[in-house]
Amino acid sequence: MQKKRSFIIFMVLLVVALFPIQALAVDYTIPEVTIDAQVNADGTVQVVENHTYEFDGDFNGITREIAPKDGTSIQNFNGYENGTALEVERDGDLYKVFREGEDETVTIELRYEIQKSIEKFEDGAEFYWPFFDDRNDSEYEQLTIAVSPPAPSEETDFVGYDAAYQTDSLQNDGAVLFEMGMVPAGTNGDIRVIFDAELFPALPQQDGIIREELAVEKERLENEAAIFAARQDTGSSIGNGLIPAAGALLLALTAWAWNRARKIKQQAQPATDAFFVPKQKMSIPATLYFTKSSVLTPATTAAALMELVRKKNVEQLSEEHFRLIDRNTEFAHEAVLIDLLFDKVGDGEFFETKDLESYTKNELNHASYNESISEWQQSVAEEVKQHKLYEKHPLFRWTVGSIGLALFAVAVFFGLLNLFALMFFSIVVGILFIAFCFYSPITYEGHVIREEWKQLRVAMENLDGAEWTQLTSDEKMRAFAYVLGDDEKSANLKTQSFTNAYSESAFADFGVFYNPVLLTGLFIAANSSSSASASGTGSMSAGGGVGGGGGGSGAF
Repeated sequence: MQKKRSFIIFMVLLVVALFPIQALAVDYTIPEVTIDAQVNADGTVQVVENHTYEFDGDFNGITREIAPKDGTSIQNFNGYENGTALEVERDGDLYKVFREGEDETVTIELRYEIQKSIEKFEDGAEFYWPFFDDRNDSEYEQLTIAVSPPAPSEETDFVGYDAAYQTDSLQNDGAVLFEMGMVPAGTNGDIRVIFDAELFPALPQQDGIIREELAVEKERLENEAAIFAARQDTGSSIGNGLIPAAGALLLALTAWAWNRARKIKQQAQPATDAFFVPKQKMSIPATLYFTKSSVLTPATTAAALMELVRKKNVEQLSEEHFRLIDRNTEFAHEAVLIDLLFDKVGDGEFFETKDLESYTKNELNHASYNESISEWQQSVAEEVKQHKLYEKHPLFRWTVGSIGLALFAVAVFFGLLNLFALMFFSIVVGILFIAFCFYSPITYEGHVIREEWKQLRVAMENLDGAEWTQLTSDEKMRAFAYVLGDDEKSANLKTQSFTNAYSESAFADFGVFYNPVLLTGLFIAANSSSSASASGTGSMSAGGGVGGGGGGSGAF
């Protein structure tokens, strides 16, 4: 049980780490954004943005964060829908545009002015601006940015960075169009455009030239792109060989493990088809835990009480009345059950079924009852663990786990190279290797225990009376206890039928007045009673846009 819990926790943490999910108060997508920046001769830039949102559920409006570059400012910010002005609220660099609705597709127009963003040099005037940066929490499915000069520009020069790289094109009037397409959240995408200096006569001119610097930048970006492409080719070649090889190795290991487990299970089949009660290698609760389910049901608790009667730790005085005669138990979980039934519920010596019903109806006792049941279950699991019925193979498991971790590292490498298909398959195969690392096959002895008790369970469904009478009283009690704890339905139906047929001969030497429906139902009710009570806008941070500028989009 502990192994399964650890594995589940590990897998959940792994998925969360690899695929983080941001909880949003408003569910929306942004299928299209267009930004038109009109550069004026006085150095101001008039910006008109159209943001199309598809909302799923209620919403109150949209947000737009615009962090200006150092030395610049944003003025006259307004929001419109179909020409109608909308209420706007500003909080620092964040603007809230109010527009209520539910399950709608809306297009909001934003208008604002950027001041002091044009720098004039001897050979040109530059507009270098981040309309969004890594602070942006929203994905743009289709983003287009147009930058237009105050008049036709004969010598326009330009470049885009990150998401804007190689998305630019020159228009007839010297304007520049950046068709970026899909832009993921948390992405930078600065744009840089140089127009003719003569178009800005009123702007003060700085010393030096700017186009040569831009040419150097272009060359640097081209070299980086060429190096990146070469690395992509290398990574693709490595991945196209590595991932299939890792997958083939995983399939081979899986086939080997399955075939080996199948052979061991075949070898563990009982040598005879004749009915017999297996020798006791573990207690009945531990046997049920191992052969049936690690979730111990109330029927298993009832079987555990029956075992205490068989071992003469407890004497059954009637169907509903029990007396404790010996506290010295063979297993720790038996002592825990005695403490619960006779010390917490009973008076230290006697326990009656009605006492348990009264005890669990009191909510003040629920925590104590649940703690005892949990401790009992853990003690049963510990007994199973001590028998070492699962193979370990630590060296093999460490090797397989290391391969899985190596594939995760390779997935990061592929992700950095934008080889997302290879990254995906690396993660999938890596997860499967990690899962295989937790594979602990049952030992030969474990299969023997399972197959013997499985044969008993099947045989007792249509047991001949002559075969039953040949068993010793101890064998009859152990067989009965196992069938009782098998599951609640069989305890209530099959075991009741079996009780009516064989209870007299089964319990003659133990003085048992056994009613499986009554006893199992008692613990079901106790467990049910005790279980009933057991059960906007983020802060600002430094962005990655040029000159400290940038921003993004959202909703509320």
